Amino acid sequence: MAATAQGPAMVHMVATESQENVRLVDVEGELEAGAVARWSDLFHGAVEDGAMGIAVDLRACRTVPPVCLSVLLATSAALIARGGAGVRLVTNADSPLGRRLEA
Repeated sequence: MAATAQGPAMVHMVATESQENVRLVDVEGELEAGAVARWSDLFHGAVEDGAMGIAVDLRACRTVPPVCLSVLLATSAALIARGGAGVRLVTNADSPLGRRLEA
């Protein structure tokens, strides 16, 4: 179910069936700063559940507020500290979001 351009983001997390214990997160719609508690809980839960890496698909998302980026950075640091792969972002390279995150 896709979110409308004006609606809040739909965020789905799934665990992979690999030995690496990687989570996949799909974001559709607009991430808003007000969603940081839910966003933070999602990633904190993955870390607590033993995730070693998280891939976040942002191809259907136009913006990521700085507060949500800070959650991604903190989660990545926690995963790397335990020997994991951290958080990896998937964006469209030619999108404004992809260019901003790459910078």
